[in-house]
Amino acid sequence: MLSVESHDSLAGVLVTEAWKRLESLSLPALSKFALCLHKQHRHFSPLTGKIAHLVDMKLDSIQDIRILSVLMISVSDVISRSFQDRLLQKVDQLLGEGVHFNYAKRIVQFLQLSKLTHSPLLEKCNKIFLKSTSHLDLDNISLIFGLYEQLGFDNAEFRLTAKQLLSESVDDYCDPEAFAKLFFVLGPMAESKVRERLLATAALIAEEFSSHQALVILKTMQKMKCRHSQLLEKMVSVLHRHLDSYHVLQLVKLTQCLVLLHCRDQELFAKLKMLLLGFLKSSVIPSDTAAIIRTLAILPSSQVEEVIINKATAVLPQCRLQDLSCIATALVKWNHYDKLHWQNTSQLHVKLLQKVNDCGFQRLQKARNLNLLLEELTHVNGEWLQEVISEETVAACQRLIDHVTQANVLQLSIFLMKTNHRCPSLLDRIASVTVENINKIHPLEMYFILHLFSVLNYDPPANEEFFQSCIQHLTSNLSCFETHHLVLLGYILAVAGYFPPALIRTIFDVSFLSRLDAQLEVLSDTLRQRVRSRLMKLNRAVCLECPEFHIPWFHEQYFQRVLCKGIRRINPLRQHVHRMLAEILGGSHYARVSVLTPYYYEIDFECILDKNKKPLSYTAQNILLDDLRGVHLRHDIKDEERKALPQGAQRIALEFLDSKAFSKDSHHLKGEPAVKKRHLEILGYRVIQIPHFEWNSMVLSTKPEQLDYLRKRLYETQ
Repeated sequence: MLSVESHDSLAGVLVTEAWKRLESLSLPALSKFALCLHKQHRHFSPLTGKIAHLVDMKLDSIQDIRILSVLMISVSDVISRSFQDRLLQKVDQLLGEGVHFNYAKRIVQFLQLSKLTHSPLLEKCNKIFLKSTSHLDLDNISLIFGLYEQLGFDNAEFRLTAKQLLSESVDDYCDPEAFAKLFFVLGPMAESKVRERLLATAALIAEEFSSHQALVILKTMQKMKCRHSQLLEKMVSVLHRHLDSYHVLQLVKLTQCLVLLHCRDQELFAKLKMLLLGFLKSSVIPSDTAAIIRTLAILPSSQVEEVIINKATAVLPQCRLQDLSCIATALVKWNHYDKLHWQNTSQLHVKLLQKVNDCGFQRLQKARNLNLLLEELTHVNGEWLQEVISEETVAACQRLIDHVTQANVLQLSIFLMKTNHRCPSLLDRIASVTVENINKIHPLEMYFILHLFSVLNYDPPANEEFFQSCIQHLTSNLSCFETHHLVLLGYILAVAGYFPPALIRTIFDVSFLSRLDAQLEVLSDTLRQRVRSRLMKLNRAVCLECPEFHIPWFHEQYFQRVLCKGIRRINPLRQHVHRMLAEILGGSHYARVSVLTPYYYEIDFECILDKNKKPLSYTAQNILLDDLRGVHLRHDIKDEERKALPQGAQRIALEFLDSKAFSKDSHHLKGEPAVKKRHLEILGYRVIQIPHFEWNSMVLSTKPEQLDYLRKRLYETQ
């Protein structure tokens, strides 16, 4: 039956006969029949629903993971969330390390079909994949990569294994289908020589790519941040032939890729616009409509048209928050474009944007289910969230605070991180739910929860109990973390002032750091840079706050490279403040600008006052600021060679804090600037932090008032 088309009369007769005998089928026979229906795309058939009911009735008796994995995929489209949970619990019981590769693959496919990111199951399946390298051919690797990408799951060890297996045979894949898979997997993590070979081969066989393969190549080029003009030109030529074969969401993704890759083919963009407008007119799905409108706005020289305004107005009442966010982002972009080009349609944008905002507020006010609200908010990002609906969204979550449970505490934590809101009632609820359910929360989820408290510098009522319970749970499960995750975990705990010995000794072990170096090579550029930066900051924190660990400072060369790349100029604010400090202290040689401390903290200004509060001169830096306007800033890199201060003298660090140093709409200092203050004090500084909301206030609107403020802060009694 597997080779019979679903519309064939024989297939219909066989299905009918099997339906009559369904309840008498054994579990192996039932799984085979369910697989046949799935391959014939009868995903929503009443018969599939009947099979799902039988699986539900017999679930406790199923002990064969092969049978269960087949049945799970076959009924995935017709089952409830509670049934999904029961299936996952059953799989968790049956999924051991000896399970066959294909069964684990089916479990991941079920998670993808159900749009469920279940970390424990994904980790178990990933371990099975890593132990089954004989099955890791190009087809399976590319399939698993695609599933992981859709689930938002990543594993550096699997990436490293795939890279090693495929890098040895790059030249073996020359047909378009196999090469597209190879390019998708290997391109974003390939070393320079392999990367160049991949790009050269892609350009060579570009004309043979199908529409799907062309889209895969372009999406991967975007991930690689590729600027290969010859390949892009050939891909554009291929796209001209295939444009009519893409469905609407493929066109949306294709347009986004081309814009980000800086494609300059105006003819292609004109065709894309025409096709997108055609899809917009016939679209009846709100999410598709919003995605099209958002995409039309990023096209070069894009202007809003009446059809877009009308369609957006008509669809607003049906839109979810992520759809409203897409439309709002597009309207803001068009409004900006019109103002730049003296267009007179901005009034239409403003009116529609107000309607979008009103719909967002109404949707938040009507929210009655926190799980559904957080599900919508997962995909809402950007200025509309931060500037328009942030406060109303936090208020909606507060209204539903009794709905916060172990099942949604992670999503709520991630949302509060995005909004940068320090909401004590929600944070306290998150802390209490976490402690109550400590053994039910996956360690990686625990990292995100702790990240929230660390970044916002917030102490819940039972602060010590909260952190110690979390740390104990984490240190008992360090094996659940990848190397780079452990570094990120160590850093956020250090910001909060905690240095678990087991974690610190694990991270600063030579063999661990060697594994970290290898795995960093297969991570994205952004994540790789973040991990290296966090490792440096953790190293600095341990050296300053926990000398008893005897961890050496080994980031000297890292900082030399960073300093060579980061040439900066003295900004106007620093020039202005330096002149005022010179006026207060008696000369520009009494204050230094942009100073590097030991362990490479940069501070805005440094001065030294003796025991009588008299300034001490920097004889080596007697340079007027007026002479530095066009000169690159020179850091005093060898700061450790500074002379010892006279008895009773003290170095003063003067820091200007912008809005990023504080929680949203709050005067509460966030974690990183608080740690910097703590560390500078360990280094012997008296730290003066000047918040933006004080410096930019009306009270300090004139120079005399600013001088008086700085004078008081400099000479205040500590």
